[in-house]
Amino acid sequence: MLGAPASRQRRRTGQGALAALSALAVVTGGPFMATAGPASAAMAVAGHSVRKAQRSAATLCNSSASRPQFFVDEAQQPPLAKPDADRPGGWQRGGGERGGADHYTLTAAVHYTHHFASSWPASKTLAYSTANAEMDYFGPTIVTREGHPIDVKLVNDLPPPGTPVFPTFPTTNNENMLTLHHHGGLQGAESDGVPDPLGSEVMPGDSATYRYPSKQAAAPLFYHDHDDGNTGPHVYAGLIGYSPQTDRRERNFGLPQGPFSKTYALLSASFDSNKQLCYTKWGDLPVVNGTIAPKQRVEPRRYLFTFLNESSARYFHLSWQQEQARGSTSTPPAMTVVASDQGYLRHPARVSDLLIAPGERYRVVVDFHAHDTQQWVLANDAPAPYPMGGGGLPIPQLMRFDVGRGTSSPDRSHIPKTIEDTNNDPSLGHKLRKARLRIVQAAEPTDGNPMLGDEIQPLNYTQPATETPQLGSWEVWAIRNYSPDAHPIHLHLIDQPQLIGRWHVGQWTPDGKPVPGTIGPFEPAPAYQSGPKDVFSSDPDYITAWVSKFPIEGTTVWHCHMATHEDGLNSNGAIEMMRPLVVGHEEQKQLPQVQTLERLNRLVG
Repeated sequence: MLGAPASRQRRRTGQGALAALSALAVVTGGPFMATAGPASAAMAVAGHSVRKAQRSAATLCNSSASRPQFFVDEAQQPPLAKPDADRPGGWQRGGGERGGADHYTLTAAVHYTHHFASSWPASKTLAYSTANAEMDYFGPTIVTREGHPIDVKLVNDLPPPGTPVFPTFPTTNNENMLTLHHHGGLQGAESDGVPDPLGSEVMPGDSATYRYPSKQAAAPLFYHDHDDGNTGPHVYAGLIGYSPQTDRRERNFGLPQGPFSKTYALLSASFDSNKQLCYTKWGDLPVVNGTIAPKQRVEPRRYLFTFLNESSARYFHLSWQQEQARGSTSTPPAMTVVASDQGYLRHPARVSDLLIAPGERYRVVVDFHAHDTQQWVLANDAPAPYPMGGGGLPIPQLMRFDVGRGTSSPDRSHIPKTIEDTNNDPSLGHKLRKARLRIVQAAEPTDGNPMLGDEIQPLNYTQPATETPQLGSWEVWAIRNYSPDAHPIHLHLIDQPQLIGRWHVGQWTPDGKPVPGTIGPFEPAPAYQSGPKDVFSSDPDYITAWVSKFPIEGTTVWHCHMATHEDGLNSNGAIEMMRPLVVGHEEQKQLPQVQTLERLNRLVG
C-alpha cells in the first residue's frame, strides 16, 4: 500500500486482547495452543466477550415479528462514483500524474439516515461516500477500465478506538480500523487490503492510498472492508460496493447495456424491535441493495443482471416463482449465465436455477420477452447452513420483478454462443500441463470450530504460512472438506482461476484423509461454474479442485468467505478460517506435477 500511516504501528504495539493473542502466537505458534498465562487469560476474555455479544444479539434481533410488507419499495441501483475533480487526472481519461491514474477519495463513516423500508424509521449503518456520491448503505460503484489504473484514498472517519459503533455486534475488537480489499482484482500485495497481522489497517482519523492497475479482462469485481475480526460486521453494516472491471471487447458482445444492465447485492439481515440493524450469523430478512424485499419494474425484454452474494454466511439458491395475482401461469423467464467472479464464460450456460455462495458473483441474462404484465419473484430455497440446514430461518423470497406491457425502445441485444473475452480454457489442458498439485483441508476438530489447513493438520491464521506458491506458477488446489457445512473458499490475487470439479468421499479417517476405496468418480464443474472464478464452494464430504496462476509476489491470504468463519466469531469463540498465502521465488514443498486430468484423478485418489 502506498503511504502507510504511522497509526498502524500504534495498533500493532497495543496492549488489548488481540495484542496479547498475537504475542502468544509468537511464543507458541498460535492462540489455540495456549494453556496458561496472561495471554491465555486475554484469549478467554476475548472469547467470552464474543459469546456475550452474540447472546445479546440473538435476544435483541427478532425482525420477523415486525417485518415490513414485501415488494412495496422500488429496488435502488448504487450511484456511479466519479474521480475527484480537484486531483490531477480527475475526470479525465488518461490524464494526470502517476501514469495517468484517476484518483478517488472513499470516505467511510457512520451513517444515520438509511431506510431499509420506507415504512420504517432510519437505521444506523456504516457507509462509503466519494466526491460526487453521497453516503448511503452499499457504496458507490467504482468502474475500472482495462489499462487505466486508479488510486483510491481510503479515509477512516469512524469514531476513535474503543468507541463501539454497534454495541450488540460481535467483534474481536472495538478499535474501528479499516482496510480496503478489491475482491478479484490483480493489484500489488501492498494494495490488497488484508487483515491486521499483515499490517494494512487504517486507524480512525487516518487514510491510506491503494493502487489498482486494472490489467485484467472485464469481470464483476467488488470492494469491501477486510478488517481483522470485523470483516463480517463492517460489510453487513454497509462497507461494500460494486467495482466492475470493463474492457473494449465487452461492448461488442451484444448483451443488454445501460438501463437494462443492473446489479443486485443479496444480503440476509436481522433487525431489532426498534427496526435497527443488528448482527446475526444467518439473518432472517432479505435485503437487496439496501432495501428489504424490493420490487423492480422491468420491460418485456432481455436484461443483464449481476448478482452478488454479500451475506455473512448464507448461500442462496435462486429460481423463479410466479405471483398468481396477475397474468396467466407460464414458463419462467429464461436465465443464461454469461460471466462469473473473474470474467466471462467462453460458452454462456442456460440455467433454471442458480446456487450462489457468499462472495460469488454471476452475470445472468434474464429474458422477460414473453412475460408482459406478469410478476415474478426471485425465490430462494437454500437451507442455512448449506446444505444441511438446522440454523437460520428460511428466506423463501428475495425480491419481485413487475413486467410492464411494452418496451421503451427496440431490444437489439442477444446472447452470443461464444464469448472471446477470457483466458479461460474450458478444456483445462494448457493449465493442467503446467500445474502442480497442492492438497489443503477444511476441518472441524472436536471443539466444533472449523479451520483451514495444509494436507497434514488444521491451522489458524497466526501460524506460519504453509501455502507458498512460486511466483508465476500454476497450481491445482484440492481441498478436502470433512466438516458438515459447505465453505466458500476465496484466494486473493490469483489469475485465470477455474473450477475443475469434485470427488465425493464416502468415509474419512480421523485425521481427515479419504479412506481408500471410498472416493467416488470425478464430477466435472457445472457449465455455469466453468468460467473464471475466485470463490470455490467446498462442499461437505467432497474433494473440490481448482486451478489458478499466482502472478503477484508478496503475502496475502486465503480464507472461507463466510464472514463469521474468516473473522473468528461464533458461539465457541475464535475459529479463524483464514490462512496466510505467500507467493515468492522459493517453494518450500515439493509438489507433484498434474499434467492431465487423468493423472489428477490418480493423485487425488
